Amino acid sequence: MAFPKNFLWGTATSAGQIEGGALTDGRTPSIWDTMAAKPGRIFGGHTPEIACDSYHQFDRDLRNLCALGVNSYRMSISWSRVLPNGTGQINQAGIDYYRRAFESLLEKGIAPCVTLYHWDLPQVLEDRGGWVNRDSIEWFGEYADKMFTAYGDIVPMWATINEPIATYVGYALGGFAPGYTNEVWGNQARHNILVAHGKGVQAFRAHNLQNSQIGAVIDIWKRHALTDSPEDIALMIDQDERNWKFYCDPLYAGRYSDYILEHLEREGTLMKIAPEDYGIMSQKTDYFGLNVYNRVPVTHNQKVQADFSQGGNFLNNRTEYYPRAVYDAIVMLKEMYALDIPFYVTENGTYFEGDEPVDADGMIHDDDRIRYVQGFLSYIEKAIDEGYDVRGYYLWSLMDNFEWSAGYNFKFGIMSCDREGKTAFKKSALFYRDFIAKNR
Repeated sequence: MAFPKNFLWGTATSAGQIEGGALTDGRTPSIWDTMAAKPGRIFGGHTPEIACDSYHQFDRDLRNLCALGVNSYRMSISWSRVLPNGTGQINQAGIDYYRRAFESLLEKGIAPCVTLYHWDLPQVLEDRGGWVNRDSIEWFGEYADKMFTAYGDIVPMWATINEPIATYVGYALGGFAPGYTNEVWGNQARHNILVAHGKGVQAFRAHNLQNSQIGAVIDIWKRHALTDSPEDIALMIDQDERNWKFYCDPLYAGRYSDYILEHLEREGTLMKIAPEDYGIMSQKTDYFGLNVYNRVPVTHNQKVQADFSQGGNFLNNRTEYYPRAVYDAIVMLKEMYALDIPFYVTENGTYFEGDEPVDADGMIHDDDRIRYVQGFLSYIEKAIDEGYDVRGYYLWSLMDNFEWSAGYNFKFGIMSCDREGKTAFKKSALFYRDFIAKNR
């Protein structure tokens, strides 16, 4: 079998990582603008103030997408660009920017896949308690409703939240914005964002958008015990429960597991759960957005340090090349939750740390990235051949960008992007272009 006829071939980005224009046309700071301004929090003191300058150079991005031959593009909306106060009055300049972007994509036959929240909470809302404040559920619901009003007629595919674990990393581990290290806050924040996801789905249903679909995007870093020892098995179970299962269980099984509830209660870090929360969180979605980069081998006898790859785009590629991770995740999720919705692989990619070498021909020959992407695509094809409903693949990322706490030091792009916003194809972009052309 080949990839399905209507399979979505795309690349992925997020507003906070590519747009720049941090204080342009009425936008107010996000929590990442604030964190980047604090010394020592971001690699090299880098900031997202300019990033890839996509706010001013979206036409450049569109030309690159057309040259790749993709038929979909995953991007996000900067909450503080369209709602500078987080709630209330919209910013028309921001609203107009995204409408132009979506319409330009559609004119070229490229379907926008739009994420409402990709980690960039308006700082004005963080000043009111951020995701730890239960009011955040209503803030997000209002924001989602306004976006469906503004773009429901032209956006065919929505995601509510991208990788909710990033919120835990930001409030409990300090690695992401807003940079706190409070376990109680972290658990409450990640609970609230899951309820907010449900509010977003409810708002979407209320708009009765017949030509659109909605889902959540969750990253699966499946733990694998390195030995069959009881200690390693217990460690694998514990880390799975505290990571991807924390998000999947309430969304797709209707409640948190007894394991996580009992352990957090014993540890004194259990979040406050309102009686109606489970019903809101488990709203029916139209697809599962799967971000997958690798698996995580664990062993009781060798401490596996928690790095930020477990809450973001970073791939722990120094340890293992394991493209089967995508196949394993699809099979596991389908069986565990009896999912009757399709999968879209909404992120997958690998990085180079530092400056990628440019060969004599003037091109970056990123053969490791090609091997990585090719391997994952082969396992996606295997899943499709076996009857699993996989309908799209979004390569992370269209171009090198602001990689959160790693600044511009981690290069995920299949195109380079310098600080003036000049982009160039890498060898992997040529590979992906040709692969799409062969399989569309």
